[in-house]
Amino acid sequence: MRYGKSIIPVALLLVIAGCDDDGVSVNPPEPSALVRVVNVNVDTGTVDFRFIDRVENLPTLLGVPFASSSGMYQPVAPGSRPLRVFPYSNDIDVTRIMLYDGQVTLEVDRRYTFIYAGRASTGDDELVVLEDPEPPTPPDGQIALKALHGAFGTGPVDVYIVPVESESDPTPDDFATSNAGVIRNVGYLQQSSYVNVPALTGTALYRFVVAATGSTAELFASTPNRPGIPTPEGQIYGAQPGVRVAGSVLTVILAPGTIPGTRGSTPANQAPSLFVVPDKPLDP
Repeated sequence: MRYGKSIIPVALLLVIAGCDDDGVSVNPPEPSALVRVVNVNVDTGTVDFRFIDRVENLPTLLGVPFASSSGMYQPVAPGSRPLRVFPYSNDIDVTRIMLYDGQVTLEVDRRYTFIYAGRASTGDDELVVLEDPEPPTPPDGQIALKALHGAFGTGPVDVYIVPVESESDPTPDDFATSNAGVIRNVGYLQQSSYVNVPALTGTALYRFVVAATGSTAELFASTPNRPGIPTPEGQIYGAQPGVRVAGSVLTVILAPGTIPGTRGSTPANQAPSLFVVPDKPLDP
């Protein structure tokens, strides 16, 4: 009984210490780095990215399909962290295959993109850690775009940002001279600076036309269907970034085509393409 008498006041003190003046528990967030992952490896299909030194709630880093990302940045414990990449599968004999095993160093309040790229079957796969800049604030009526080159087998490129009325519209013949902007000389597994271009209206989208640096001959092009969603009328939350929503900050990622017959390869993804990921939310 004496133990009970001595423990009760201490417990009350602990509860009080963890609350503010309104009785609401206050737990300041732990220092963290911000991480997202991108999968553009041509022959491994969907993959899992796993930190193996501690348990963290990072479900979006699991089951990342080819030519896609984990979405918005996730908070991750900083420091030197062991990271592994595995094939995503329900077959334990597949999931025990280690595609990548290495250390990554993460600093507090820094933003990182991990890009898993190349071709595993020939030993040409790699995971590159890119430190991302702080997302800018575009001028009124505009969006900010940067390019990340993950297209294995393609040299440095220029990316032409061309407005079209729909995904099915042909690429204009004069895209090299009539465009909203150009991102120039982006090397493999590197990313560009941001450029500002007008936010689109109506049904328009941006077509991203890729050419070898210094050339205007199209290598490949895509029109990602990422219009975004403006803030609903009368509300302050609910906006989603996209090419029709002013203030959006986006990265357009170049992906190679998959190798026919390999994991995750389909006729739909066997040609090079581009896809768009948001760099910051729009809600206040």
